[in-house]
Amino acid sequence: MSRGRENSASTYIHGSEPGEQSRLSRLNEILNAMCIREMAIAPGSRILDVGSGLGQLTRAMARAAGTRAVGVERDARQIEEGLRQARAAGEESLLEIRPGDAGMLPLREEEWGTFDIVHARFVLEHVTDPQRVVDEMARAVRPGGRVILSDDDHSLLRLRPEPAGARELWEAFCRA
Repeated sequence: MSRGRENSASTYIHGSEPGEQSRLSRLNEILNAMCIREMAIAPGSRILDVGSGLGQLTRAMARAAGTRAVGVERDARQIEEGLRQARAAGEESLLEIRPGDAGMLPLREEEWGTFDIVHARFVLEHVTDPQRVVDEMARAVRPGGRVILSDDDHSLLRLRPEPAGARELWEAFCRA
């Protein structure tokens, strides 16, 4: 469905080569259980996962809800590998991954405003217009539903004791 907007520019700086997919899979193994616990997903929840990547967290959310979840991912290699992993785990029925852009979600007209949970993890740091992505997510969630954002904020790093020059180096990293 076209709403007269151009595709939002974004850059996933890590790419989607097999080595990066392996790193992402490992990151999911480390983080997903804690994330699912914190989300407190109610049974039957209708879930949209924006920037679903390999779909591992999408499937975990679907398992927690006992329903099929919808993921949106723009990278064809991530979709392909995500579907391969779902098949290998016998969990293909838990997710539908749609090709699309986080800033212009590929939802049917009747789907807008119907999701109980609209989630994005590690997406906003890669888009040029994060507000546009959040606006799309807010349109997709039902009244009383939840938009869950989990992203990096590098400015939060604190070292104790802080080595000489560490703050300046970290601030330069954050600017870059």
